[in-house]
Amino acid sequence: MDTGEEGVRVGDFEFELEPVREDRLRGYRGVAGPFGNVDITRPLGAPGQGPSRQVTLEGAEFPETLFGGGAGVLPSLDGGWLRVDGTIVDLELKIKGIRKGSRWLELAFRERRYTYNVTGGSGDARLGREGVTITTTRGRPVPMTSGTRRVKVAGDADTTDLAIALVLEQVDRSALSLSGALFAAPMNVLFGRSRDEGLG
Repeated sequence: MDTGEEGVRVGDFEFELEPVREDRLRGYRGVAGPFGNVDITRPLGAPGQGPSRQVTLEGAEFPETLFGGGAGVLPSLDGGWLRVDGTIVDLELKIKGIRKGSRWLELAFRERRYTYNVTGGSGDARLGREGVTITTTRGRPVPMTSGTRRVKVAGDADTTDLAIALVLEQVDRSALSLSGALFAAPMNVLFGRSRDEGLG
């Protein structure tokens, strides 16, 4: 399916993602409004081996989407990479300080430019580009899991927009949190990471 600039678009809608806990697989699954079924999962890795640090998004109407890598045990924004429909998405982590609103992620995919930020302590997040906003928030509690995720789509979003927003639900985004910002600045000084950081 063509999910580029000529892809199918619809108006505002909402949906819910259910947690997935299957054997050594974790993630979310749901019906993404008019775009149908979508699975966002990450394997835990084989016993005795290191973590896989990969997240896959799959759905009949969605572009092939894979997030991999990172600095920790989980796939992470800090050093990770994202590929959508065969194209690597340019990720630039912006950490300007420790105040709210001073940490965000800039993404460039083909002709599109996105901004992504964490907006709440429960992992609430927002992905935006011109004319489109996708927000994810905590949903219903589910025993033995972190609960469901509510997804609200505003504007003429398509499956490419949703794929980028949803795959990040299974990625460590602590670099965009207050604790992550406090940790990032000294690590940048010690190890010379090429990021736009600082406490100013």
